[in-house]
Amino acid sequence: MLRQVLPILLAAAVATAAHAQDDADGAAMMEKAAAVFEATAAATCDPDGPGSEDSAPESHAIGFRYAYDADEDPERTAWLFRFFCFSGAYNEIHVYYMSDDDGAVLPLHFAEPTYDVRYAGESDDTVEEIVMTGFSAAGQLVNSAYDPATRTITSNAQWRGLGDASSSGRWIFVEGGFRLVHYEVDASYDGEINPQVLVDYDTAP
Repeated sequence: MLRQVLPILLAAAVATAAHAQDDADGAAMMEKAAAVFEATAAATCDPDGPGSEDSAPESHAIGFRYAYDADEDPERTAWLFRFFCFSGAYNEIHVYYMSDDDGAVLPLHFAEPTYDVRYAGESDDTVEEIVMTGFSAAGQLVNSAYDPATRTITSNAQWRGLGDASSSGRWIFVEGGFRLVHYEVDASYDGEINPQVLVDYDTAP
């Protein structure tokens, strides 16, 4: 009986020790991320302002391998951190940080398309055309969240309280970084939810 129980107890002890180590690593990395946030974003953010009481810093451990890693190689770990920056009437802004292989925590920037909106006539309730003009990098995301199940960060910036005009993006974690895979814009102030897709890399042709 003891011989049957011992492997189970040993496995449980190993799992508990590994979990405790993960917690310790996470706490140490969060402390490092908080210091980087203080040094790089606190001047432009209001971390103790309205809305901050409901938005505590988040941390997520993401296991991954590079394409050149062998299947038998141990997984690498990237730590992702989200910090509250400030909030407005209907938008909440966050900044993100991520650790690299050497344990350094760096600010994350997210690819976003730049574009011109051309309206039909003088009204802004009918969009004639949205023309992409290139790409930029955003250091802040609006109404964003990270989903560990899909390893994606999403954002949805409301242009006004009604929510009929907005811009939304989705970035997926691949090989140690986040790639823009979807972006859409609803530029018509017409009371309807009718976005136009500008970037779509996650739908099969």
